[in-house]
Amino acid sequence: MNITDKAKQLLETVLSEKGAEGIRLYSVAGCCGPQFAISLDEPQEHDRVNTINGIKVAFDPEIPNTEELTLDKEESEEEAGLVLIGANSCC
Repeated sequence: MNITDKAKQLLETVLSEKGAEGIRLYSVAGCCGPQFAISLDEPQEHDRVNTINGIKVAFDPEIPNTEELTLDKEESEEEAGLVLIGANSCC
């Protein structure tokens, strides 16, 4: 997984505001199979933890391949948020 510099800046702000140490990438049931979700949760017992572009990331072991994923900052007129690029989605 890659984290762009823009996403890193946004994450550092959110992590500081919320008093969190990192993010957690996990899967949830979706309309056409598992979908990815990101939270500020602490790593779970079996998670794989890496530091990517200075951000601590815990990966749910249910997610086998994360090399093609990129977390980027997406901006609209109303707000800024994060987008996960490279995740298959049919919804």
